[in-house]
Amino acid sequence: MVAYGRVCRVVATVVGVLLGVATLLILVAIIRAATLEEMDYQEYGVDPGVREELPEAYLATLPELMARALSIPTVSLDRGDYDTEEMLRFHQFLRDSFPDVFNKSYIKVEVVNTYSLLFTVTGGSPELKPYLLMGHIDVVPVDEDKWTHDPWGGLILPDPVTGTKYIWGRGAIDNKLGVMGIIMALQYLAKSDFQPARSFFVAFGHDEEVRGRDGAGHIARLLQGRGVQLDFVLDEGMPVLDKVIPGIPVPTAMIGVTEKGYLTLKMEVEGEGGHSSMPPRDAAVTRLASAVYNLGHYRHPSMFGRGPAFDLFTYLAPKASWPHKMIYANLWLFKPLMEAIMSRKRDSDATIRTTTSVTIVRAGVKENVVPVSASAIINHRIHPAQSLEEVIDYDHHIINDPSVKLTVQDYLEAHPVSPYGPEVAGWRLITAAIHHHFPSAITAPGLLVGNTDTRYYLNMTSDIYRFVPLLMNAQDMVTIHGHDERISEASIGVAASFYYHLILSANREVPPLHTQPGHRSGEL
Repeated sequence: MVAYGRVCRVVATVVGVLLGVATLLILVAIIRAATLEEMDYQEYGVDPGVREELPEAYLATLPELMARALSIPTVSLDRGDYDTEEMLRFHQFLRDSFPDVFNKSYIKVEVVNTYSLLFTVTGGSPELKPYLLMGHIDVVPVDEDKWTHDPWGGLILPDPVTGTKYIWGRGAIDNKLGVMGIIMALQYLAKSDFQPARSFFVAFGHDEEVRGRDGAGHIARLLQGRGVQLDFVLDEGMPVLDKVIPGIPVPTAMIGVTEKGYLTLKMEVEGEGGHSSMPPRDAAVTRLASAVYNLGHYRHPSMFGRGPAFDLFTYLAPKASWPHKMIYANLWLFKPLMEAIMSRKRDSDATIRTTTSVTIVRAGVKENVVPVSASAIINHRIHPAQSLEEVIDYDHHIINDPSVKLTVQDYLEAHPVSPYGPEVAGWRLITAAIHHHFPSAITAPGLLVGNTDTRYYLNMTSDIYRFVPLLMNAQDMVTIHGHDERISEASIGVAASFYYHLILSANREVPPLHTQPGHRSGEL
């Protein structure tokens, strides 16, 4: 009994110590979260110079132009498979609608590889490093039967519930909003007394939806051949998300500072064939099925904490509501909890690990013949903290069958993480322009799970950002590459005003601020 009592006292002491430590940690977390109110990692104050905002009379003309742009079906289906006649019709539409851009002495317009466009805006201060604004004129195909309204009708219609007028059409978000927003801003500047100091480029590729090799790939090679190095690049990317992130009552403008890579693998298995009435014990299809199951069941490890995700929540924490504020401000303590929460939903899970999708499976030619071979296509989207080799090694490990052959079909390494934070001039310019037009939004670094044309400019700058100036909720997001893609009339005015503000702000040297947090190029 004495020994039993001694054990009980030891156990009680250990439990008491653990409870005390846990209480202390929670207390520290609460205090840290409660003192975040004065910490603000946002940028509001880059001066665009003494210029007026875009006038209402000009903004009023933009929805009709956007509707006309959406009525031109610039569809790309595969590499080299584009609606070339519509691509050229879109070029002519731009020339007719924005004549000052195409006729200004300091703006050089080049048609690259027949269907892409490159604008070179020459400034008077060559010591200022140029930058690049990007978009793409091609769009994905549509299933017209599933649209509420004609996707090529160029329609502007009021919402039956709210009365808000929307511009309908494929490409409204991805990415004619970016193309039209940029050229609308440039048109107003060109027809006014704008005198550029900093040179910059505008690139509109024609095949981003099918990897961009013939469009952005050619433009990038042309610029590199001219020895161009860029201060920063801004391309399509994440929108301003409204009520999408739990515990964040205000919109969140996530700027993509990196994007995932991709890897397509062919998985092949050989085995015994024969008549289905006498099947082999170890058929190729059975082993392929086992490998496919393992790939789907055993996910790649979480990379949370290795990439921009930690700083994303650091930027969000000061504006978060309780108890999310305590969690976001103390990831050193709540990292396992955050990983578990993010892993439960497919969209957030995709931001913290390399994903695996089995997209094509092939085997057999007849119902009573056992196939001697079976194959599957595996598509990975690679987290920036993992290398191509690490992904393949992990696949071999979880398949755990040396007879399963993996062959690389196509790949792209994940992009380096671009520098972000108040110490980075390009980041300051973009975030200041965002806050000018979305004053309640939080700007924060994010990971783009898809891919853009920025891959072709990685050798020209380390500062590449991906953002689209559009407020969206969860319901809006599903229309991208889906049905009933649309934007409000006001949204096109905001987009044009955003790029207008950015061009003006970038027309001078922008000094960095020395405030943390931030990220330097090449770090994870």
